[in-house]
Amino acid sequence: MNIFKNLRKFSFLLILAVGIVAPVSSSAQKPTRTRGGGNSSSSSTANPAAQFAQPGFDQEPDTTRNDQPQGIIFDNDEETDSILRMKVMAIEPARRSVKMTRLENPSLNPTGAQFFNAAHQLDGNYYLDLGALGQCQTALFPNTPRPLSPLFEPDIHPVYRHNLHRMKLFQTLTPYTLLSYNSSLNKDYQIHIIHTQNIQPRWNIAFLYDLVSRDGLYTNSGVTNNVIDVTTNYYSADSRYQLQAGISNNRLRQQENGGVQNDASCWSYPRESGVPVNMYSAQNQWRDLEVWVHQSFNTVRQFEHLRPIKTTKIDTVSIDTVAANNENDGVSNTATGFHFKTIAKDTVIGYDTIRPHNPHSYNTGVFAIDINYSRHRRTFYDNQANSWFYNPTLLDTTFYYDSTRHHKLYGELYWTNDAYMSHRWKNPFVLLFGIRPEYNQVQFATDTTISSYGFNEFTVSPFAQAVFNLGKFRLKAMAEEVNGGNRTGDYRLSAQLDIYNFSLSALSEATSPDYIFYHNEGNYAWNYTGSNYNKIKQQQLKVRYLFARPDTVAGHIRLFDISAAATLLSDNVWFDASMLPTQGSETALLTQASAMAHLQFGWFNIRLQQMLQNSSDDAVIRVPLFASKNSLFADFSLFRGALQMQTGFDLRYHTKYRADGWNPLLGAFYRQDDVEVGNYLVADFWINLQVKRASIYLKASHFNAPLEELPGFTPNYFSLPHYPLENFGLYWGITWKFFN
Repeated sequence: MNIFKNLRKFSFLLILAVGIVAPVSSSAQKPTRTRGGGNSSSSSTANPAAQFAQPGFDQEPDTTRNDQPQGIIFDNDEETDSILRMKVMAIEPARRSVKMTRLENPSLNPTGAQFFNAAHQLDGNYYLDLGALGQCQTALFPNTPRPLSPLFEPDIHPVYRHNLHRMKLFQTLTPYTLLSYNSSLNKDYQIHIIHTQNIQPRWNIAFLYDLVSRDGLYTNSGVTNNVIDVTTNYYSADSRYQLQAGISNNRLRQQENGGVQNDASCWSYPRESGVPVNMYSAQNQWRDLEVWVHQSFNTVRQFEHLRPIKTTKIDTVSIDTVAANNENDGVSNTATGFHFKTIAKDTVIGYDTIRPHNPHSYNTGVFAIDINYSRHRRTFYDNQANSWFYNPTLLDTTFYYDSTRHHKLYGELYWTNDAYMSHRWKNPFVLLFGIRPEYNQVQFATDTTISSYGFNEFTVSPFAQAVFNLGKFRLKAMAEEVNGGNRTGDYRLSAQLDIYNFSLSALSEATSPDYIFYHNEGNYAWNYTGSNYNKIKQQQLKVRYLFARPDTVAGHIRLFDISAAATLLSDNVWFDASMLPTQGSETALLTQASAMAHLQFGWFNIRLQQMLQNSSDDAVIRVPLFASKNSLFADFSLFRGALQMQTGFDLRYHTKYRADGWNPLLGAFYRQDDVEVGNYLVADFWINLQVKRASIYLKASHFNAPLEELPGFTPNYFSLPHYPLENFGLYWGITWKFFN
């Protein structure tokens, strides 16, 4: 019940905020063309103003005769999921974007790798977790630079923790609802709900709820993750004003058993629940609240309005004077013997019309403002503080409590000359300038009865971006610097050159350690004043080739994405085996190569994700040499197309390496030198049945695990040090989509 109470509260606040900042649609608003190839008017009346079209303008200008704006227009794709494609469009909010870019269609036809555990998707990432669904993860293939903004902590929940900047916004022609329920023999449950609809033609609101709940096979290993998101987006009829906003609420609870006490003997127990673990009463909780509002206003008029035009046409007719008996009918010409009669006739064009302006790079541009408030809190407590994670001689109680809170408020005010809709004209020279003021407050507490302590910080960060678009040639450069607080001097310089399907990018940055290094975690005590550590420095060169074939074009190669990168990493910081922050003075060269491909041969599909990497110094950064995620499946129709069926195997593998260990008290991963994990193949078998808009799946996860128990074999499948992978499991679920 608390969930639904919170939902009502968040929905009310969100709608109230939108009502304050968003213009209300009225009959005075005029529909415009929002995407190339379609008009926003549904009127079939011919437009006589087409005769006024000039060279270079649309030959069929949009009409503004309708009383109500029609909203966004969708492509009508002749595909099996065209019902969804016509009615629902997902919009990925891009950072510092003043346009609705990257329109996508939610998939009706996922492969097996996307079911049950999102960490196993073939999306370019590879995560290792604590052996089970819903638990913390660490990146096996680090390839994304961290943002310059300070984090509450390293993102140890990249899959299950929601971030509004990665959320999908929607525009729909009819209400859209997705309901999904997943379960297993191991008491794992997942619920996924999406509902979205346009409450006005261009004003959409969406609700999302995610639940991941599991009891856990091992003692004290349960997980309960709740996520509620409410988002909205609005754009005016003339496309000059845009609003995107959202509220995200994360409640993640993870029981902490500290892993098994003995890695070698844990396989000898008949049930996982009987295996001795390091912690029996510990728990971590993460509570996140984020509110985000993006607004932009385009000072450039997109169209010129042509109002109704009234003209007068005069016809002159000569008539014989004999026939002109009424002198009042006209004027007599006695010299010629004729009488002239004039007839006046006026003509009215009864349509308001609009036509595009000539676009220019030099213009007054678009002004935008982003406002973000977030509150993050991690709480750890243990009723039996006597495990090997602590130093019992420093504790005078058996109860251990630790809490860290981080409040962050920032705004980004920026301007860009990218003022015209992209389907009309691609600006050859795009500029963007802005400034980001940011306030951070960090508080700590090591006892529920002790008041919190911490520090405050205020920073100002200017940033700039330039983009050159010359046909197939595109060059993008960006610079950003932080001023104020301990992070003064943090900077990032980046550039990317795109030529056809190739791209070459370069990055240089210096960043301060994350806020986690400010912590005073119980008996792990240290001080950070800003001068204790150098800035973490990173220089990177990366080359990439991407080929993607549209669904409507035949071919065996559907996707081919290959990249290679070389990164110099200096002054890296990590937690050592003593759970203290350590900074290395060495510089390591990290070389990485990855390849993703989707091959299709009739009904047989192969999806591959291969990763190769090497670190010149394991003391600076550690990575496995090779990692692989693959899906081989058949995709075919039965019963004259009434049933779509997919069935196949998912395979995951990576070579051995000394992966970081997990410390529940710190809520972070630490460097360890005792245990290697990897060199083990995990295989899943799955079946996916799709009938109209319903998908039903069955998955046999880790079905090769029983082979390890045969005579002559010794099980040794660990995900991370002291955290075994789960044994064979059977999972099932159903996903249903509604359009009404």
